[in-house]
Amino acid sequence: MITELSITSNHSCQIVCNWRWSAPPGNKHARAVASSGRIAHAAARMSLPRFHIPPEDWEPGSLALTEDEARHCTQVMRRGVGDEVAAFDGAGNWAICRITGSTRQRVELARESTGATPRPPFALTLVQAIPKAGNMELIIEKAVELGVNAIVPVMTGRTVVKLDAKEAERKRDKWQRLALEACKQCGQNWLPKIEAPTAFERVWQTLPAHDLRLIAAIQEDSRPLKAILEEPGIRGARTAMIAIGPEGDFTPEEYALARAQGCRPVSLGPIILRVETAALYCLSVLAHELRT
Repeated sequence: MITELSITSNHSCQIVCNWRWSAPPGNKHARAVASSGRIAHAAARMSLPRFHIPPEDWEPGSLALTEDEARHCTQVMRRGVGDEVAAFDGAGNWAICRITGSTRQRVELARESTGATPRPPFALTLVQAIPKAGNMELIIEKAVELGVNAIVPVMTGRTVVKLDAKEAERKRDKWQRLALEACKQCGQNWLPKIEAPTAFERVWQTLPAHDLRLIAAIQEDSRPLKAILEEPGIRGARTAMIAIGPEGDFTPEEYALARAQGCRPVSLGPIILRVETAALYCLSVLAHELRT
């Protein structure tokens, strides 16, 4: 099967599947059964607007959108009674529904089909020094698309952005909403958790244990990421963490602290990468190599 994905000007997706079959030698009766109906059905479902219902409100027999999601559905997306929509709870559950009642504050849904996306067998955490110029938003959006499980923003000695407790909480709320919107756009049914920004030296007090901890490092003893992933036993890791520094890199003291907490320094090659490039490169490689 050859699948072609095209992105239209309004960011919607169109999927075209072409089937090619060559019968095995000597088997005159072999044939391909292309499930064209199911493929067309799935492609059509991808075009449905997606809305979030928190896990605590997820009742398959009585689904409803409330508050911001209801307003977004009725006023922004202009959906009304009789229209079909998709809903998910961010904890794996999803449903295809039809709107049966609609106000600005509440949209009643009748489920037509439901399902559950299994929890990913590999959990990936990004510890990200907050970059300048709003690049944190880009990193979060793309990290969601790459299937990260948690994002922990940190302030380091060389981080330009400095936040007090109230500002940090506001940022967390903003970035969590951004992660939710990214889930809606890309079809991700597991919503990553965005932690409140904290100081790099304090983050280790709350991080869970990981099978593999890495830190992107411009250090003489840093090893290539590929070499570390080829070590015996690494492929069996079920949890991993990668720390990415700010524009001015981590300080020597921060590197020493990370090493003391079990982080292994990794090199990303001879070229100095931008913060957002380094983050997405590492997440892509780790997701590809350790999720399979």
